[in-house]
Amino acid sequence: MCMKFNIFSSCKHQANKKVDGVVIPIASTSFNLREEYASAFRTESYNEFWARVLDLTLDHGATLKPSHESSSSSSSSSSTAAARLPSYRLFAEHLLDPDQATVTEILADARKHCHPEVHFLLSEYYSETANASLLFSLILKDIERIRARYRPLKAVLRSLVSDNPPPQHSIQAIDKYLAEVSKTFNPFHFLASSQRQFRMVQGGSADLLKQLEASRKKVKAKLRLVNWLKRAFGFSLIIITASTAVIGALIMVHALMALVALPALLPVTMSSRVGRAVAQLDAAAKGTYILNRDLDTVSRLVARLQDEVEHVAALLRMCEEERRRVRRGRLVQEVVREVQRKDVSFRKQLDELEEHLYLCFMTINRARRMVMKEVLCVK
Repeated sequence: MCMKFNIFSSCKHQANKKVDGVVIPIASTSFNLREEYASAFRTESYNEFWARVLDLTLDHGATLKPSHESSSSSSSSSSTAAARLPSYRLFAEHLLDPDQATVTEILADARKHCHPEVHFLLSEYYSETANASLLFSLILKDIERIRARYRPLKAVLRSLVSDNPPPQHSIQAIDKYLAEVSKTFNPFHFLASSQRQFRMVQGGSADLLKQLEASRKKVKAKLRLVNWLKRAFGFSLIIITASTAVIGALIMVHALMALVALPALLPVTMSSRVGRAVAQLDAAAKGTYILNRDLDTVSRLVARLQDEVEHVAALLRMCEEERRRVRRGRLVQEVVREVQRKDVSFRKQLDELEEHLYLCFMTINRARRMVMKEVLCVK
């Protein structure tokens, strides 16, 4: 997979300009994701995440050279990065924090302390975020396909608008390339062949959010009931304490001891456990909500890029058809210039989509850690 090393090396400048360049999935008073994205570029967590990504895509133990020393070798290293990865599934699993194996082990240990419904929803949350992470890694693979497919096109376009006509064997190679790329320039192979899987991830995340919200409402209602019972027992204790002065200590001593024990026992067993469940469901619901918005944003970015790809493919087909009629016609050169004008916008959209995918990885991991913190928090 081709990594954009210039993004990593210039991340100091991203804080001031990338907030407007990335489509922000959600902004609210309680959790301002625009500020979260901006702060991600201002902290070392973004650098650490990119170091982790580059460690997965380069040979393990390889030392990164400065950009001015490795400009010639970075492209060759990047072009074979995908071949060195066992699979994009493994790539996504390595980026997950905490990873699924750790999550499974911790949730299995927490089962005895957790309500069955809450435990099920937490397991579903981690499964859905892992599925989304895999989906994003497959889109990254499609981005690499686009770059690999689009890379030879620039040289071809330059030769078509050159004042010096290329030799005959070059013209034949150009015609062959244009004929091939105009028919097969649909690099979103995964999304084109498996749109249902993308919709399944979106649907699963939306359904999970509904379940989390419904369960959270029930648990919060239970917590309110527990707090009401605590207050009721407190009032009863005050009344009985006052009654002992009138009726006598001997008659009320056993009832007094029982009522003193119940309010003390209730918050330890029920209130604390229900409070932990509320915190866990709150964290999972927040993470799922952000994931839903990220999925919607990625879907829009991919659709926009697909429209651009289809437009370029249509121009290439027109160019290829015109070249079959007349060699180096005026229309061919106009089409080529239009494709060249689209090149900057096209590459910018690729960079924006790739960057947003890595930001999605970061927000997924941040939410997963937040939920795990609540799971491990035992009061």
